[in-house]
Amino acid sequence: MENSLFIPQSGFRFYFKAHPDYIFEIGSITYNAIRYAAIAGGKSFSITPTEFESRYKLGEILCVFAPEKLIINSKYSSELHRKERYVINALQLLEHPTSINLLSKLIPQIASDINDLNPPSCRTVARWINKYQSSSQNKLCLQNKHSGNRSLRFSPEIYQILNQAINEIYLKPEYRSGKDVLAYMLGRFMEQGIPLEQLPTLRSIQRHIKKLDPYIEFKMKKGSRIAKKKFQAAGKSIISPFALYMVEIDTHYLDLIVIDPKTKLALGRPFLACAIDIYSRAIVGTYINMYPPSAATTLEVIKDMITRPNQKLPGGIPSIVIPDNGVEFKNNALERVCEQLKITLTPSQVGTPNNKPHIERFFSTLTHGIIQKLPGTTFSNPTNRGEYNSSKIAQLTLEQLKQYIDTWIHEVYHRSIHHTTGRSPIIMWQDAIEDIRPSFLTDIDAKILCRRPIERSINHGQVRVDGISYFSHALTTLQAKGIKKVTVLIDDLNLNEVFIIDPNKQDVVIQADSTNQDYTFGLTRITHLEVQKLKKIQSRSDKQKIGPMSDLYYLYKLMHEIQTNLVRRKPRLKPITLELPKQLQRIEEQLFSKDKDIVEQPASTINVPTPINQFGSLEVFKHGKI
Repeated sequence: MENSLFIPQSGFRFYFKAHPDYIFEIGSITYNAIRYAAIAGGKSFSITPTEFESRYKLGEILCVFAPEKLIINSKYSSELHRKERYVINALQLLEHPTSINLLSKLIPQIASDINDLNPPSCRTVARWINKYQSSSQNKLCLQNKHSGNRSLRFSPEIYQILNQAINEIYLKPEYRSGKDVLAYMLGRFMEQGIPLEQLPTLRSIQRHIKKLDPYIEFKMKKGSRIAKKKFQAAGKSIISPFALYMVEIDTHYLDLIVIDPKTKLALGRPFLACAIDIYSRAIVGTYINMYPPSAATTLEVIKDMITRPNQKLPGGIPSIVIPDNGVEFKNNALERVCEQLKITLTPSQVGTPNNKPHIERFFSTLTHGIIQKLPGTTFSNPTNRGEYNSSKIAQLTLEQLKQYIDTWIHEVYHRSIHHTTGRSPIIMWQDAIEDIRPSFLTDIDAKILCRRPIERSINHGQVRVDGISYFSHALTTLQAKGIKKVTVLIDDLNLNEVFIIDPNKQDVVIQADSTNQDYTFGLTRITHLEVQKLKKIQSRSDKQKIGPMSDLYYLYKLMHEIQTNLVRRKPRLKPITLELPKQLQRIEEQLFSKDKDIVEQPASTINVPTPINQFGSLEVFKHGKI
């Protein structure tokens, strides 16, 4: 197709001259916008028809593929060839192709050759020739114009009101119809004094609404993310050459309500984080919990995946992992684990359905295969649920649900024939690892590795993280060696213990336990942070009740009372100290008196107390025994 002819259609593929590696395709054309999307990824863009045509004619936009619909259709294709025969014969045989006299003699001959029972007039052929020459000899210019009105049915002012009504009334998230647009226009007509005879009919408004770009309509009513997902085609298939070469990880909100095992009250809908091997379609890692997607849940899936061969289950260390592209996955803990295990982390593109199609398909199979068959299911939507009371009927705990899901995966899904591979996932997995066994870690190694690293200082054999202290006697040895900072490995889903890496010996790991085991047993970081928030709220509440400076005020009163008591007791302490020798002298005089009666008594009958030292005398006086 030449640059001088511009016939944009849906399916028209092109690229920009400045960026030849990126191919785009037109998805929709309206009177004021052309929407096109990238072939790779499907990201949508918009441009005005005027700008597109201008850049096309300047050579900035180059055509890759043009869907010439009129040639594909046999009816219109024969009509084009018929016109082309008249035009080409006239150009080749006549010195002046548009001469009426010459064409009058040539047209009957051509009609006879092609068996045309209704040959065109001379002026019609001359017009075809002019079009053909002006369009650089492109036969598409010979196509018939679209039928319909060639002039506006309504005045520009009415079309302006109509477009305004569509933007302000119809293109809203709430349910709106052409009747609402008609009511809006009626009000505007009455306000501006426009005769109601010029008011468009409901059918005219509905036809005008149908000309809207469905992408724009869906975007305004459902949101940008849903619109992008709906109007993106499933792109190239992801090819994995062998088992565990590429693994997809994603989290799904299960259509089921679980209950607390003690109180039997409904807890809500749990999350399932899952990993699937693209080559065999086998599930190689799972983790069920009540917490939303995060790097911590992804680490739990990886931990389960790299230790599964210990249980004779599909799993191991993969080459490439495709996690979800949420912000929570851009985490140093996940990057550290992947770096240690030499795993390439390839996050999926934002809003693209092409990067994780296999895990998304598995979630759909899981939902209809087992989840919606269990008591307490929420079904897919309220219409399907009807009067089914999910919270009241729920009777499964989180552990019971995990057992059901694991059993269904191993006994049903893995043994079923996959519609794409045509084989059972478990058999395909076993055949794939027959020659090359996947590498894996022990449970304790995975438990240490799959944690979040953070630096902390040692203080009296303890490290403190988020207000929780962890102790280990080995930490006192590190502190004695002059080591102040260490790397602490934390499991955000279990704060009962941490592991500490010796900075001088990276292969030495020290376990430190919480100083408050009753609080941290089974405690997650999310719960702990919420508890800290509640404590802060309680502290602020207490300060408001007793006053923000009450602690300092009562401290002042206490110190003042202590000082007063010291001053009051100080005079009584001095006389006791001065009179002590006189009291001792008086006792000696009584004990060793020269009284005859006392001297003449037998020594055995005299009760002589043991000599009393100064401290003993002080104690006697203190207790008032003399």
